[in-house]
Amino acid sequence: FVADPFDPLGGRLYRTGDLVRWNGEGQLEYLGRLDHQVKIRGLRIELGEIEAQLLAQPELREAVVVAREGAAGTQLVAYVSPQAGVSCEAILLRERLAQLLPDYMVPSAIVVLEALPLNANGKIDRKALPEPELSQASRYEAPQDGTEAALAALWAELLGMKSIGRNDNFFQLGGHSLLAVQLTARIQRDMQFELSVKDVFRHPILAEMARHIGAQRGKSSEQALADLDSFIDSLENV
Repeated sequence: FVADPFDPLGGRLYRTGDLVRWNGEGQLEYLGRLDHQVKIRGLRIELGEIEAQLLAQPELREAVVVAREGAAGTQLVAYVSPQAGVSCEAILLRERLAQLLPDYMVPSAIVVLEALPLNANGKIDRKALPEPELSQASRYEAPQDGTEAALAALWAELLGMKSIGRNDNFFQLGGHSLLAVQLTARIQRDMQFELSVKDVFRHPILAEMARHIGAQRGKSSEQALADLDSFIDSLENV
């Protein structure tokens, strides 16, 4: 039972465990159950909560989240299908989820399918969902500058891989929130740059993360020069 927010006398409501949403006609639409719980790195996660946030995205028609075992441990993988005639990008969906959910609840990979597989009862067949592609070796491209090379070395060490390409995605290679925390600490120590965990989720591709670091460093340099000019001007006016 949970507190009834509509009862000033302190009434109680029964939590059914059903997942619903308001449709365009103002009616409750049944989407499924909220009883798929998993435990990852000591944290209990309700998969239905992640699915609800995905289904709240206007371009999505279906969504399901599962926990899969991999070389880096248990990972959350989301499978989604878009509305008819609408396209969606997995990277943008992950960025939105990072704003709505704790880091440990953001799926490591989002797989976009034309339609999710169904079983004989018309429900999503989780066993028929394809394995996510956790590697981008098919389009490997070597790091191009010092920042990319430094990041690639850190990623390789944390993820236990021999080589990292500039098009690789930190989370699709097995990264998760705890490794993201370790990555930001190593970047601060080895590269003297303060990257936040949210920045890792916003820029999970190595080349994009390197560009973000370069852009922020450029802004810091410009600000330092502006401060120096202001200081010189103040001395001249004395």
